Amino acid sequence: MPRPSTGTLLAGLGGGAVHLALVELLFRALNHAPPERWPLADPGRAAGLFAAGSLVALAVAHTRLLSPAVGLVAALGWAALRDALAPPPEWSEVGGFLVVDRTVFLSAYAGGWTVVVGLLAVAAGVEFGLRRRRGIGDDRLRNLPPAPSRVRDAALVGVALGGVFGVAAAARVAAFGVSPRTAVPVMVATTTLAAAVPVAAAALGLVAPAACFAPFVPPIARGVIAGGEGGPILLLFLGPAAVAFAAVGLAERWLRRRLDRGSAEPTGTG
Repeated sequence: MPRPSTGTLLAGLGGGAVHLALVELLFRALNHAPPERWPLADPGRAAGLFAAGSLVALAVAHTRLLSPAVGLVAALGWAALRDALAPPPEWSEVGGFLVVDRTVFLSAYAGGWTVVVGLLAVAAGVEFGLRRRRGIGDDRLRNLPPAPSRVRDAALVGVALGGVFGVAAAARVAAFGVSPRTAVPVMVATTTLAAAVPVAAAALGLVAPAACFAPFVPPIARGVIAGGEGGPILLLFLGPAAVAFAAVGLAERWLRRRLDRGSAEPTGTG
């Protein structure tokens, strides 16, 4: 893949700055968190939000894939809307730490930006495969290789992108506390596999696994990014779900081959 141009790098810097500024403005406008929790008051959060916006802008400018930008806007809009529709939370100090009586979704978004980026990587992989294989605006893509033709190569692409999501989601859940700690590597594996299957399937032109994975995205966002109690169980459940996604993909591949053979058979005339 060619290196990003100077204009693409500048777009990445601009995207990072715009994303950070927009999140900061939303924090200030809604005022659901004390000033010390606002992004610009926390160098770690500020750097993370800048990185998320920058990575998305780089990906879109360099490849012309659309899902990273659409997904980032949707995730931030979801967090802002959830906070805007809820009453202001109550913050208090316990043992020298700030605690709140309910989830502040913008704060969860800022803290869980790596999970958002992981989901966007999966979405980008699915979009790449389907646009390449199905010819959906394929001519507008830039700096991307052809879709893999072998199952093994498609699986490697799926594991690479799914692994970004798997590591980010498991790390986020582990930060909230998981017992036993030995479950964390298992969660990495199950989450990676569940995300890898739709990406690999899309690289082969299959749609059904991605359609089956999509309904899991909202509960993952709620349970993992916002720290819901069911987050660890959900990630472990993705292991059997990955097997189901693969079975659905195999069924779709078999059906497509049957249909292609049927359409290729010559029809006789009486």
